[in-house]
Amino acid sequence: MNSRIVDYHVARDGLPPRSGLAFDYVLGGDGLFVVAANPWIEVRVPVARCTVRGLSPVYTACTLPLGRLPASIWDGILRCLQVAHSAGCEVLTGVYHDGEAYRLIVPRQVVAPLEVRYEPQDNLVLEVHSHRDGLARFSATDSADEQRLRLYGVVGRLDQSTPQVALRAGAYGYFLPVPWDAVFDGDSDSIQEVLDASDLGLAQGPFEAWLEPGV
Repeated sequence: MNSRIVDYHVARDGLPPRSGLAFDYVLGGDGLFVVAANPWIEVRVPVARCTVRGLSPVYTACTLPLGRLPASIWDGILRCLQVAHSAGCEVLTGVYHDGEAYRLIVPRQVVAPLEVRYEPQDNLVLEVHSHRDGLARFSATDSADEQRLRLYGVVGRLDQSTPQVALRAGAYGYFLPVPWDAVFDGDSDSIQEVLDASDLGLAQGPFEAWLEPGV
């Protein structure tokens, strides 16, 4: 049995089976990727784009094996963030799956106008925090904190009727932007989505993200 925390593969004949306890680096025909999975999320996040002749492409991917989160979860998240905004502070919310359904929680935390300090939570599918009236943009502090395998979100412009929302999949410090309607089963007309390929830490360019099982 492999006991390596991180393992390394070359995609000679399709995507190699995972073997690292945390994640794998996989070199494919379309570049170098981090591949990781837990019961709630499976990701393939590009680390470096390049063309390697003779290898199978790996492709960018993000899958939620238990399906997208219901719109009611998003409604609950937004209400929590708006209440905190009215009180003059940021806040962090979390979502987990209890084996039957997704559940929204507000972890124990210390809130402030421009800061949230919270106890790290295991087994979360998603973390979303607010930037109040600021842009929905992940800060360097956010990236330093968000080092687990899960979905992350930030909501800004809560002073406006249409808040900004940015979502990404995180895999141990590597990030992949994902669209709102790939995470939530609902209508995104009431939000302004921010989907920025620069979050990949790579050159600007097209990328793909899938969250539906079996895609």
